[in-house]
Amino acid sequence: MNTKQQLGFWIIVIAALTLLFSTSLNSVTISFYFVCFLLPVVVGTSYFFNEFLVPRFLLEGRRWKFVLYFTYLLIISIYLELLVMILAFIILADYQIENLGKIVSDIYLMAIILYLVVFANGFVNVVKRLKLNQAKVDELEENQKRNQNEYLLVRVDRKNAQIKMDEIAYVESLSDYIKIHSENEVHVTKEKISAVEKLLPTSFIRIHRSFIVNRDYIRSFNSETIELDQMKLPIGRKYKREVLQVLAS
Repeated sequence: MNTKQQLGFWIIVIAALTLLFSTSLNSVTISFYFVCFLLPVVVGTSYFFNEFLVPRFLLEGRRWKFVLYFTYLLIISIYLELLVMILAFIILADYQIENLGKIVSDIYLMAIILYLVVFANGFVNVVKRLKLNQAKVDELEENQKRNQNEYLLVRVDRKNAQIKMDEIAYVESLSDYIKIHSENEVHVTKEKISAVEKLLPTSFIRIHRSFIVNRDYIRSFNSETIELDQMKLPIGRKYKREVLQVLAS
């Protein structure tokens, strides 16, 4: 989650717990104060768990160290939470002995719920990161397969034609047809440019809804056009940011 999403998430948690315990504590204000007392330690625990332990140990396969440091984190966090509870009892309970037992049980329950929220949120983040990592691995494997292909197989004049990848300068879309401009000739085939894009290696870049260019044939470029040998092609507004980033790298 980005910063705004995290802020929104914790605001919802604060509001939900405040309303949940306002009845038993007989005050929305007191309930809100207790949540705010407990929250800093919980937020710190959540941040350390999600931003340090998970990416550096769990996702890297260092599971024993993850378990060890997670145990340390839990012990320190609970210890700090107990100190915060004592402080909250002193400030908010005002030594009202007759009400202290009820307050203690409610605050313990509130703390448990907060930790459950933290680790449920952490579990969701772990699942998301695992899926993202798997997607990256799949993309790398797909790119590797594409880069290993030396020829592009297309249907030209009712025949299968093999066009050498490194001889293709650019691909041009003409509605349901495409023109494949190679060093020696132009091949016209009934195909969608988006389908051909998936077959081309990573040396090709989509610069426009109608053009895919082989980076090896680019002579110069600016924010508006790409120049090949005696040919200028426009950079589409939709693709401009990614194209300039790739070409400048």
